[in-house]
Amino acid sequence: MYGISFNDAGDVLLWMIFGVFIGAMLGGYLDNWTRYADSPVRALYFWESGVSSGPGFIGGGLAGLYKLRRLKASANSFADAAAIPCSFMIFLGRWGCFLNGCCLGMPTDSVWGVAFRNPPLVKVFPSQLFESFAGLVIGVILVVTERKLARLPEQTSRGAVLMPVFLALYGAYRFFFDFLRAGDRILGLRVGQYTGALACFIGIAWFAFSMKKIYFNNAAATPGGDGIIP
Repeated sequence: MYGISFNDAGDVLLWMIFGVFIGAMLGGYLDNWTRYADSPVRALYFWESGVSSGPGFIGGGLAGLYKLRRLKASANSFADAAAIPCSFMIFLGRWGCFLNGCCLGMPTDSVWGVAFRNPPLVKVFPSQLFESFAGLVIGVILVVTERKLARLPEQTSRGAVLMPVFLALYGAYRFFFDFLRAGDRILGLRVGQYTGALACFIGIAWFAFSMKKIYFNNAAATPGGDGIIP
């Protein structure tokens, strides 16, 4: 369905893994910037930085685009092929955060509060589980969307659809939900909120571009060129 060879996909994924690692590490520094502002030399202690998913996505995306360009492969096709795995990766990965006691939410006295073994042993909002659930919901939406896309006429050329939807939904979720996340702020917002807002904007713009492409391609293929999408 996506027209990506196994070898090309493997090459791109290797580059993306490297990009994700670099981006996530840099994001970890920004998420805890006050620690390094007090002691800049600690920025060299890479094992202390932690990781941040938003900058990791950006790093992986940029590295993947570079490799796709070198291979002259379709970025739209690869992006759509990766969208559903990304959603379920978030669903499973955030359970690891929950079990590890990292990526904590703000302190709370509500029934949702969970006390982790890490200091200061207070009840916090289980942000990891809510983000895991969000990843699952987005994944289900994308699976349903993929099945509908598969029924489009084979001659219909289209841009990416699944990845733009993923970026828009996950970006919007991160922007609003991260108000409940603990951690350093930059101008009142967490790094994840800035990257989430950027992802949401890119997703909406990308989706609009793809829909425009589908419209005009179908208009050219339709007798009379009336622009009606079958």
